[in-house]
Amino acid sequence: MQPQRFAAGLTPLPTAARVTRQRGALRWRIVSSLISAALLAALAWFGRDTFSTGWLIFLVVAFAVTTVFWMGVSIIGLHNAKKDLARIQEGVAFYLDQRGIEFHYPERVDVDWADVGALRLVGRSLGAGPDLAVERHGEIVARVPLSFLDATPQYIDSAAQAYSLGRVRLDTEALDSVF
Repeated sequence: MQPQRFAAGLTPLPTAARVTRQRGALRWRIVSSLISAALLAALAWFGRDTFSTGWLIFLVVAFAVTTVFWMGVSIIGLHNAKKDLARIQEGVAFYLDQRGIEFHYPERVDVDWADVGALRLVGRSLGAGPDLAVERHGEIVARVPLSFLDATPQYIDSAAQAYSLGRVRLDTEALDSVF
């Protein structure tokens, strides 16, 4: 019989919700761009005597540049969210037990508690968010995006403290940064 272990599974739910939000944002950008284009066309038509040609050209160029920029941001965000969703497999990301941390995703890595230099969140808060990373001898040997996991940082921290007998805690400083 295997001793009890803490398992952090992989879940697609937060990332699927991100895909849905990005799709909605892209739809809204398209609709708002069409409405803005109609308003700009009405302004150009009815205000052709009021506004100079230079101002109308400026408005059209400014509208086109901002629309292309924000459409690009939305398209890239949707593409990245879909790419992240495709990366998530079924199964367990990692186990914590009396011996140490046993990563299974994205690759197999075992680290004994005595060798764990740090268990922390690293990376940015955009996209898939920060990664849960384990360091051994000052080098990150395994990492997985926190949004891919079915366990919260509080549960992971509690399990790490319990299994390491208080030696290892999850450093969540990356959650405090905006970018």
